[in-house]
Amino acid sequence: MAKVTLNIAKAYDDGFIENIEKTKFFQLNKNATTRTDLYCFAMALCEMESKAPSSISEVGSVKSFVRTEFLTNCEPLLSSLYYDKCLKNNPEKIDDLCNRDEVYSLAEKSANTGFGILKEWIETMDEETMFYKLIGYMDKQFEEIKDELSQ
Repeated sequence: MAKVTLNIAKAYDDGFIENIEKTKFFQLNKNATTRTDLYCFAMALCEMESKAPSSISEVGSVKSFVRTEFLTNCEPLLSSLYYDKCLKNNPEKIDDLCNRDEVYSLAEKSANTGFGILKEWIETMDEETMFYKLIGYMDKQFEEIKDELSQ
């Protein structure tokens, strides 16, 4: 049976997410950002920092965070991440892309690694610094794409 929810480490949900809600840090609170978007943002941070997604069980107990029925707009992102991490070098296994449990499992690992990064950032930098860090990353990506296209 396919997963119904994507989980977050309880350590991140208790306290850390509550703090985001209270402080409205970087407009990541519920009134400004859906939980699905926050989950995808955390996954993107994992990729941005080139961190290997860690097992969710390494962070302790888990708690439901996003219902999979709300992932309709994010499914291509999750599938792309799974393809890049697991299938890119194994084209004969392309049908594994249909295994939603595996796709969701990687999304959980990536998001929880990203939540760890976000927690560290919130503890060590203000919103403006974080904004410029993200802009710098986008500039770097743009340069890499531009260089790739000019070859």
